[in-house]
Amino acid sequence: MELKVKSRLRIYGILGKQYLLKYRWWFFFMILFSLAAGAAQVRSAGGEMNYRGIAVGVCWSDEKGRELLSKLEEEKGIFRFQGFENLSEMIREVENGNLECGYELSENFYEELLKGKARGQVTLYYSPASSAHEISYETVFANLFEMLSGDILRGYLRENGYGDERGQDADRLLALNSRYAGDGSTFHFVYELAGERESEAPENLNSFRGCMAVMMYLMCLLGLGNVLEQERVFGALPGALGKRMKSGCLHGAVLGSVLTGGFCVLLQGMAGQNAGLGKEIAALLLYAILLEVYVRILRIFIRQSRILYGLIPVLLLGSCLFCPVFIRMGNYLPAAVWVSRIFPVTYYLEFFF
Repeated sequence: MELKVKSRLRIYGILGKQYLLKYRWWFFFMILFSLAAGAAQVRSAGGEMNYRGIAVGVCWSDEKGRELLSKLEEEKGIFRFQGFENLSEMIREVENGNLECGYELSENFYEELLKGKARGQVTLYYSPASSAHEISYETVFANLFEMLSGDILRGYLRENGYGDERGQDADRLLALNSRYAGDGSTFHFVYELAGERESEAPENLNSFRGCMAVMMYLMCLLGLGNVLEQERVFGALPGALGKRMKSGCLHGAVLGSVLTGGFCVLLQGMAGQNAGLGKEIAALLLYAILLEVYVRILRIFIRQSRILYGLIPVLLLGSCLFCPVFIRMGNYLPAAVWVSRIFPVTYYLEFFF
């Protein structure tokens, strides 16, 4: 028994070495691709850390202007608001390109707006090269009208006779305004995340892992092609040795591709996209079993290597299109979900969703 195990391991070692030597350039490409993707991710992460948002200036002259600036500084978005007390300094920063644009709040602008005098109370400065100044309108004026809404409502209630005898109604209206005016009072935008839509799955895809899954699938198909090429050689071997050689060749192909792909995924995961070591290993183990079963089933229907090599481009293209590698095709074509079940790449990637 021990002799048989040693003999089988020796056979697997020889066949695995043959497979690695034959397709060494593919393995080299997988490792090189993972290193390039990891380096690009680290560089991108560093850029995101250094990114502080689009700089917008606000020049204020009184306490209401300072209050508006405080609200804008608390905004969590793409804009980073800076306060200026000197208008010429803010304009110089806009001209130099340090600010995307700048808002000047005139003295007593708040009181003038309450009186209905809107013209000339807020002035926008921007350079001809500016492209994002129009986007800042929403943030600035939403906060401005949120500040104004309470005083406008009080003035309206006062003008329409809501005195002491109807004070409770006025207080109720003011309470409702404070509760619901957080959207800017005059307008607001509703942002919907893909994950909140029940009918569609989000596009939170890891394309690198998808590419590695496709490459591991390709390497197993090439391993099956290698077996089919040596079918006559295996058939000429005496007894059960030929079957062992076939199995060993397939085992070596699956094991070599999954180990190399897994190494690349874990290597790239060190740059920040690792789903957890235990989960990665479990997914790779299940994927190896699935690929082993898949290539054995495929071998039942395909007996010639040239037929398999002719089908490989179709199988790879189908994996990239229908499996969640780059996009979820099922979000746009529901029938694509059923087509994706043909490819083992789908089951590996869905393990992480």
